[in-house]
Amino acid sequence: MRRQCPALRQVGDGCSACDHEKQLKDLSSLVPLLAVVRWGAYLLQWFWTYAWHLPLQTVRLTGFFARLVLYVIFLFPGMMFGLVYWAFAGENIISVSYKEKGGRRHTCDIYLPSTHAGAPSSGRPKKAPVVVLVPGGAFLLGHKGYVTMLCRALRSVGFLCIAVDYRYWPQTTIDGMVEDVNEAVAWSFQHCEAYGGDRKQVAILGLSSGAHVAALLLTRRAAQEKRATRPGLLSWSTSDVLGFIGLGGIYHFHGAFMSHLHAKGIDFVLQRLVLGESEAVRENRSPAVLIRRDEDLAGRMPPVLLAHGTSDKIVPQEQSETFRSVLSAAGADVQLIFSEGEGHNDPVIHSPLMSNHNTVQAILLAMKRWSSKKAKEETDHACGELFQALPTWPRTPLSVIQVARLLTPF
Repeated sequence: MRRQCPALRQVGDGCSACDHEKQLKDLSSLVPLLAVVRWGAYLLQWFWTYAWHLPLQTVRLTGFFARLVLYVIFLFPGMMFGLVYWAFAGENIISVSYKEKGGRRHTCDIYLPSTHAGAPSSGRPKKAPVVVLVPGGAFLLGHKGYVTMLCRALRSVGFLCIAVDYRYWPQTTIDGMVEDVNEAVAWSFQHCEAYGGDRKQVAILGLSSGAHVAALLLTRRAAQEKRATRPGLLSWSTSDVLGFIGLGGIYHFHGAFMSHLHAKGIDFVLQRLVLGESEAVRENRSPAVLIRRDEDLAGRMPPVLLAHGTSDKIVPQEQSETFRSVLSAAGADVQLIFSEGEGHNDPVIHSPLMSNHNTVQAILLAMKRWSSKKAKEETDHACGELFQALPTWPRTPLSVIQVARLLTPF
């Protein structure tokens, strides 16, 4: 074997050392570059998440309120009709406080039923069925006067209406809203007979976020009764409630719903402040989730009527569909009706302005069925005469309402 010269071996070893040192220098020069790439990726992510986020949400929210302003201006004469009726023209509307030492929000308006509606032939005063109405307002800005046109129609067919005002965020949390409505419902059971109502026929009606608050109250009340060793001590029970009516309601604060609101301009930050910071908190405030967790609660719920417009832009009809499915799977008495082409505002604004009373008729039929347990045919026949007493004015043209439905962001 040919032996390598020691000098050549030393030279060779030196070259290998030089190559290794050169590679280390090359790698060390890459470290700052990798750091730059990493920080660049972070800044790009920050820009994608935040820098464009504020302008985009500003544009979305500006568009939302611009449409709202145009909607109010376009429909201003009709809205003034409702305001004038609530503030001046409506007869026998009484405002009372339902909470001792409560604030301005702890009041309710009582709409006495029309004297001619359902009057018995004997001439004796007849106790009227009672509807406790919980207005909506996106948990932020609602008012009891918002349901005045709906109350006008309901009282015309013999209902005693109690429109509840309650605190909204940031005055309180959703839990505080539930407590306020609980106080109002307890007051209604205790005092409705003093105004001609029948405490054995008290239904709760909620609209939009008000439907969520009312449904959450009933669900939590059912859970409270299940745990209570002496349920008779409670001021009222879910079994005392004739039925629950949810119009365009929210029943589950899931991620897809929050993304839907975010796309409308209602930012995730605001949603978390109002609905709950964590998913666990939001689920504990979702009636659909609570009943899915404990199906026994459905057996304690009153009969349920859900109604939803197929053109609702702010609350997807999936909310009512899912709640109906959860209640039905648990064995509850639940009915869901869809109003074709109607939007979020129709039950309280558009329909009353057209004297279209399909929703009121559905409520009347449901309450008659819940209270009498008669066959549907008998119930329909008994309600036919009452339908004649529904208001026939105003008669806003459908074309005007169609434009309003196009303008509204709801």
